[in-house]
Amino acid sequence: MTEENLGGHDEVVVKKKKKKSRGDDSEVVLNINSIMDIMTILLVFLMVSITSDPLSIQQNEKLKLAKSTADYPPENSIPITVSAAQILVDRKPVLKVECTTQTGQQCQDQDYGEKTNSYRIDKFHKKDQDDNQFLIQTLFKKLEEVVKMKKEEDEAMQQEFKGIATVVVHSEIPFRILQEIVYTAGMAELSSLRFAVLKTSAR
Repeated sequence: MTEENLGGHDEVVVKKKKKKSRGDDSEVVLNINSIMDIMTILLVFLMVSITSDPLSIQQNEKLKLAKSTADYPPENSIPITVSAAQILVDRKPVLKVECTTQTGQQCQDQDYGEKTNSYRIDKFHKKDQDDNQFLIQTLFKKLEEVVKMKKEEDEAMQQEFKGIATVVVHSEIPFRILQEIVYTAGMAELSSLRFAVLKTSAR
């Protein structure tokens, strides 16, 4: 066999080894892809937690915060928004708040903002459809879903579930509805409640 043929033979051997090497690399790439998928899922959980800022509030006639000099830093929590028209959990509408004017008519857009309006939760949304019940069944079911998701996120992030909710409430909402919200949230394992207020300077 000539030296030229030997060189050609060597070249073939080298090419085969390179092909085998590429095959090995592809297996490593598959493993890396699997790890990247896991990291992406964890990143999504983290982004969901960060972007769930309950204090990103746009005030209007249906949602005006009470004023206070309290100064407590916000925490990562489940936001419950109670406007003059509806209740939302994590910015998603859950049920309607019944609003009536002083004359007993259902509130129209131009009526919101009047201090003489009355607000209530329809008994259809309450336990046993009883007006006297404090448990808002429709809200309770939604909070159960959100709490379950939050627990799964915290577990994936190796964090302890704290059961914190931030209530963003319209300043004209009556105390009775607040009692119902607090009771319902507590039944859904949200034992620590914070109320969002508009900070003013201390006197």
